[in-house]
Amino acid sequence: NASGTKFRSALRQLKETAALQDENGLDGVLIVGDLINDAYRDSMQYRQTKFFRKLYESELDPAKVPLVYTVGNHDVFRQWDGNTVREAKHLSDSLGEVFFKADAEPEMKDRYECRHCIIGKCHVFCVTPTSHEVPATYDPEALEWLDRRLKEVTAQDPDRYVLVLSHPMVYGTVYGSDLLCGKLAWYTEELREVLARYPQAVSFGGHLHFPLNDPRSIWQGEFTAMGCASVCYMAIEDGGYEDMAGKTIMKDRFEFSQGLLLQFDDRGNMRVTRMDFHNKAGIGEPWILSHPSKGGKHLRKYSHSVRKAVNEAPSLSSLTAAPDAEGMWTATFASGSDDEFVHHYILVLSRDGKEICRKKILSDFYRHPQTSGMKKTWSRALGVLPEGDYSLTLTAYDSWGAESNPINIKFKQ
Repeated sequence: NASGTKFRSALRQLKETAALQDENGLDGVLIVGDLINDAYRDSMQYRQTKFFRKLYESELDPAKVPLVYTVGNHDVFRQWDGNTVREAKHLSDSLGEVFFKADAEPEMKDRYECRHCIIGKCHVFCVTPTSHEVPATYDPEALEWLDRRLKEVTAQDPDRYVLVLSHPMVYGTVYGSDLLCGKLAWYTEELREVLARYPQAVSFGGHLHFPLNDPRSIWQGEFTAMGCASVCYMAIEDGGYEDMAGKTIMKDRFEFSQGLLLQFDDRGNMRVTRMDFHNKAGIGEPWILSHPSKGGKHLRKYSHSVRKAVNEAPSLSSLTAAPDAEGMWTATFASGSDDEFVHHYILVLSRDGKEICRKKILSDFYRHPQTSGMKKTWSRALGVLPEGDYSLTLTAYDSWGAESNPINIKFKQ
């Protein structure tokens, strides 16, 4: 199927890209949940997981390249609850023992679906929620275990990053980590208190499918956090944008597939390549993180507050409006300029001083691995307009919320 083809392509591209700089290639594959889609359908659980295993083994040997995953809400029957450990058993049953050779504490997986895996010199921890309430919560014993293990590992090697995988985002960190849709929270608050004690910790979250093109997809505060996007399809904030398939999903969401390639040098410095699997290219420039240092200096480079302070607002150059032969008016404008890119535009049409139309337009930043490929001009239909004096105003916004000076034109119908 289409999702399987995307997953296999992603594995192949990760393998090939890793080999360009390291003859040993990939040492492991990390997935922050949702290995399958239909765990709520009993007949599909084992079939989908076995298909997942077949895809993985078609590209990689799990005995040599371990797969480390945490349990996503699509992997179990009713989100996460008291039955999560039992319901997630189909994953380990279908994958088989060879997929768990990197596990240092198999008893934690059996009891809590928590994992401690060692890949080379890198420690990887996985934690699975026990509730999908607002926000997602974890077993207190699992949190105590994570805290204890992080303390031990970072004391032994304070200059090396430790990776923590959790399907929900840690609230208040990366792009989308504060998303709330109705009564469903897409984040957790409980992990932050634990991770904040360890500047070596790097949190990876899934659940959301937000694009890695956005600079907010990496965050540094007391620790480091990164979004992971999705191999399958994209989603975004509920921003009231035009031309959407739903509040948080776009019409072209399946023309999308992204992930991260992590590479460490001998000193523990980390290079993160954002991968656009759909376009078979790297996204922007790699994130370069120096190894953890005393005093937390390594946590400033990708701090949102630091980057926001030096951010430059976008600028606009042109806006026109004209009717066609049938009297249908269309607004046309040139793409805005920015030190990163324009995230979205707001176009406001007023008649005789009263606003009659407002269009919020998401830019195409998520479709292009490099900003140079983004659209150069935009147009939006304004409709057939009755007689009156009109004002049309355009404002551009970047990912940090900085807004351009607006362009305003006036015309008469």
